Parts: sequence; C-alpha cells; structure tokens
Amino acid sequence: MQDYLPFHAKRLRMQRQLRYFYLSAAQWRRQVPVWIAAILIGLVAYVFALGSHWSHDLFFKAYDASPYWSLLITPAGLALAIWIMQRFFPGSAGGGIPQSIAALEPGMEKLREYCFTLRAAVGKIVLTLIGIGSGATFGYEGPIVQVGAAIKYSLNRKAAQRHEGAARSFILAGAAAGVAAAFNAPLAGIMFAIEEMGRIFDMRAGSTILLSVIVAGLTTFAINGNYSYFGVVHVAMESKQAWLAVPLCGVIGGIIGGLACRLMLRLSKRLPGPLHGWRGRYPIRFAAGCGLALAVIGILGDGSTFGTGYFRARDIIEGHGAGLQDYGVLKLITMFISHISAVPGGMFAPSLAVGAGFGLNMSQLLPFLPQAMVVLLGMVGFFAGMTRAPMTGFVIVMEMTDSSAMLIPLMATALLAASVSRLVTRRALYEGQVKLFLPQWRARMEQIDQSTSRT
Repeated sequence: MQDYLPFHAKRLRMQRQLRYFYLSAAQWRRQVPVWIAAILIGLVAYVFALGSHWSHDLFFKAYDASPYWSLLITPAGLALAIWIMQRFFPGSAGGGIPQSIAALEPGMEKLREYCFTLRAAVGKIVLTLIGIGSGATFGYEGPIVQVGAAIKYSLNRKAAQRHEGAARSFILAGAAAGVAAAFNAPLAGIMFAIEEMGRIFDMRAGSTILLSVIVAGLTTFAINGNYSYFGVVHVAMESKQAWLAVPLCGVIGGIIGGLACRLMLRLSKRLPGPLHGWRGRYPIRFAAGCGLALAVIGILGDGSTFGTGYFRARDIIEGHGAGLQDYGVLKLITMFISHISAVPGGMFAPSLAVGAGFGLNMSQLLPFLPQAMVVLLGMVGFFAGMTRAPMTGFVIVMEMTDSSAMLIPLMATALLAASVSRLVTRRALYEGQVKLFLPQWRARMEQIDQSTSRT
C-alpha cells in the first residue's frame, strides 16, 4: 500500500502534465490561422502600397506627356471602376472603414459574409488602384482596413461563425493590422482599433489585435525595411512663441475639419438637387462626370490635386510648397468629388494631405516659426477635426514623420481640434457614415430576400 501511493501520485502528476501539453498544443493550433492571416495582411499591405505608387506614377507619366490625357483617363477610369464593381465585386463598395465598423454590430452575420470575403478583398484592391491610377483623390489606407478584416475573418471563418466575440475580435485585429502595415505605424493601428472601431470594443480581443499588429508590421518591415511614410522631420517646440501654433492649428483645424465632416456626411446622405437622382439612375455616367470635374480641377491646379496627395504633402513638409497656397482648398474639393463618385477608395492619406495644405496656409500666419512644425500641427488638426479621433491623429502623424519630439504639441492640437469640431458637427465622420450605411444595408437585404422568395 505504501508503494502504491507514490506511484499513484506520480501517475496523476504525469496525467496533468500530458493534459497541459495537449491543451497548450491545441491553443497553438488555434493560433496558427491568426499568425497566417497577419502575415498575409502584411504582404497584401505591401503589395497594395506598391500598386498604389505604381498606379500614381503611371497616371503622371501620361499627364507629363500631355495634361489633357487626364480628360480621358480620369472619367474613363472612374466609369470602369463602377462597372467592374457592379458586375463582379458588389461587396467591395464603400470606403471600407464604415463597413468594418458596422460589421462589429450584433446581428451582422450577413454583412460579414457579404463584405468580408477574399473575393471582396481582391475587388477592393483592384477598384481602389483603378481609382488612384485615374488620378482621383483616394488613398489605399482606408480600403486596407476592410481588406485586413476580410483576410482575418475569412481565414478564421469557422471560429467566427461559432462565437460572436471571436468574429468581432478578428475584424478588429485585421483592421488594426491593415492600418499598422499600410503606414508602418503599429501604435496607430492599435489606437485606430480602440478609438475609431472600438466603440464596440471587447477587451478579450486585445491579445489578438496586438499579435496581429506585431506580425503584420514585422512582415512589412522584413520586406520593405523601417521607413517613415512622410520621411523624417527634425523639429521641436524650442521657444515659448512656438506654442502659439497649437491653439491656432487646433481651432482652425477643428473648424475646417468639422465643416468638412459635416459636408461629407450630408453628401453621403443625399446629393443636392438632381444629382442624387442622376447618380441612382446612371451610376457609370455619373462617375465619368465626376472624373471629368476632377480632370478639369487638376489641369487648372497644374496637376497638384491628382492622386492620393502623398507626394504633395511630403513636399510641403520638406519645405518645397512654393505655388501650393491653394492646395488645401482644391484637394478638399477633389476629395468630395471623388467620394460622391461612389468609386471605392479611402480618405486617410487625402485628409492628411488636405491638412498639410491648410498647415502651409497657417504657417504663413506665423512666419517666425519653422514651417514644417506648423504643417505637422495643421495635419493633425484637420485630421482630428474631420474624424474626431484625436489619439489616432497625433499617433499616426508622429509615427509617419518620426517626430516623437513633437508628441505633446501634436497631442494638444489633436485634442483641441476634436473639441472644436464637436461645436461644428454633432457626429464624427465614420460614426455618421455607419448610421447612414446600416439602414441602406438592411433595405438591400430585404430586397434580396424578397426577390429570393419570389423565385
């Protein structure tokens, strides 16, 4: 009996260890799709960014040959994008961020199965690149949110369909990984998931988000190396006078950003006059008309308003903004026109470019301060005023310009701009777009169900 007890205790201990190893191995097996999805998001973000630059360069090669090529390329490109979307990729419509936020709502299983498939992700990439290659004011950073969420959700579909919390975790993690990989800004990806998408945030998704952001970021780092989206900016608040730029950029950025948000939401709800009916009846022709307007504005602006705005914003930050005093206003107008064309595309990079243009204008009010410093504050002020996401705003500008010395001024400007924006518009941009999108989606599902029941 005395010999049996030690043997029994050893057997129980061995069984516990085997059970622990089995559960640990099972947990690792469940993590494999998460790792694979994050790596794939990093690869896709790199390819997406590369395709965006190639499309941009291809358009400007034609423009440099003759500016009047844009009168053909831009209308034809936007019309082609709408035709392809309606025919092959209906789940790829929209900017990507409102759809991703809406998918976090309870009872959105049909939306997830419609917009977060690999087919929808491919369509989003193709259509966005067509829009950028046509010279429209689009960025790829908004669409990569839906693409990242679609990849993460699709590769973990079985787990997502079993558990509502898991589905939301995958969408949040994929969106955050997409932003982090697109901008080479891991902190911005996490802030975006928490602040902008995380109004329905589940703390249990934290580890999945963190893991996805790290793996996706390391993937793009391994391919493309460490880089700053807008280059490295060496500025700091070195004098008391420099702090005058914070209230100026915060108030002006908040007012302009809030007005831009308000107008964007109004245009998203209904176009003025007969334009709304024309877009509904003739979407391809309407997109071509928007393209023609963009081409005319681009030619009048010597080509400065075409594309994402990345290169112009970088020129302004680096002090090469001569002749771009009207850039902020013109770029904002082209962003509105591109949006109402209904071609899929993002507003992250364009809104930062618009902010850089207004920052250039504000720097002329403070000529005794470094221009780059005021431009950075103008970027974060407009972005925070338009999106009302101050944490994402100051983190993303800091990481994209490697300007950690400007952290406190950027933070103060973003918070002030977001507060001022609340006085101008009641709803934040993406929150308002989700409120408009959900009724449209439910009405569309009712139409599909009715047509299915008839057949």
